Amino acid sequence: MKQKKSFFIIIMFIILFVYTTNIDKIPSEIVLFQNQDYEISYMKGINLEGENVSVADTFFRNFAKISGNYVGDEKITLSVFGGAIKKDINVSVLPKTNVILGGDTVGIRLYSEGVLVIGEMPVQGMDGNYYEPYSATKIEKGDIITKINDVPVETIEELTELVNNSDEEKISIEYKKDDTVIKEEMVPVKAFGDNLKKLGLWVKDGVMGVGTLTFYDPENKMYAALGHGISDTEVKELINVDTGKINVASILDVTKGAKDAPGEIKGLLNDDIQIGTIEKNNLSGIFGEFTDNSNYFRGRKSVEIAAKNEVKLGKAKVICTVDGDNYPKEYDIEILKIATDSNSYSRGMTIKVTDSQLLEKTGGIIQGMSGSPIIQEGKLIGAVTHVYVKDPTKGYAIFAETMLKEMD
Repeated sequence: MKQKKSFFIIIMFIILFVYTTNIDKIPSEIVLFQNQDYEISYMKGINLEGENVSVADTFFRNFAKISGNYVGDEKITLSVFGGAIKKDINVSVLPKTNVILGGDTVGIRLYSEGVLVIGEMPVQGMDGNYYEPYSATKIEKGDIITKINDVPVETIEELTELVNNSDEEKISIEYKKDDTVIKEEMVPVKAFGDNLKKLGLWVKDGVMGVGTLTFYDPENKMYAALGHGISDTEVKELINVDTGKINVASILDVTKGAKDAPGEIKGLLNDDIQIGTIEKNNLSGIFGEFTDNSNYFRGRKSVEIAAKNEVKLGKAKVICTVDGDNYPKEYDIEILKIATDSNSYSRGMTIKVTDSQLLEKTGGIIQGMSGSPIIQEGKLIGAVTHVYVKDPTKGYAIFAETMLKEMD
């Protein structure tokens, strides 16, 4: 009797495992373009229900066709064994979109919301002793200072001026810790040497660098770039955007990549020629309005954005700028792997540079190439995001549909 019971439990466990594995393979998020279909194959006993879902039965398996008839979002319900196991599938239908390809190296200036704390250091007072004004508070690395004495601060200069010009012994400091706003008091120390009041905090108010423009949507005058978010190098967290801009940049030098030594594009920002604003910084890149009213994209290709399920393993091309003439060119690459995880974000594809000219110039993928558009069969399928440190000929890319969805 015990053997039969154990055998039954094992069989049930195997069945549950098989069904769970099959369910996990069905994506929890699907992005379609209008009038596009998406097919899912799944086991008997699994039910899919949704307004735009049609199901075909076979002897062994079921097949569901999800139709992107209307622009918008829809939720499909997956259930097993009469609802014993449930899963929601979110379907986003985007309008078919044609964009103009980028590939340009651009200068990026991003200013955070408030002033970011990146470290602490004791202050030597006028008496020669060292003090830690911050120790009386909960403030720490990664927090964002937003107000001093109830006055908003956005730059280091504003913070310094408010602290140093305060007539009170104590100052009020308001800061964000994750999603919590905290308000405390701190006693600044007049520092030996420069006679200025200080809090003992290392802070920064933004970042500057170069990256690559991915595409421009002329219909709404918006652009997408980088393919991954901008994080602070000290706290390793995405920067909350307050203001930001992209400018024309010129390539000064290219450091070729090698194993364990990533290469780099070194560029010079032209502060006199701003071409866009930065309004969003997230895991999928930076996004904003393209403000240049000149013929910046004259002569450029306008292509359709491909859905993730259109991407194929094999040959493709990357468009990037790695020459002193500062003009984007096409180079051969290969798509090695396509991620099925809907949360892959900036690592949706694994790619390999195969073009001999690009390998000679850069060694493969280097810093500054993030955002370089990738095209396959005449459509924009994604953008370069990261390099393999152990092998610079390989790297990762984000799907173009992911960037478009975030921009929308």
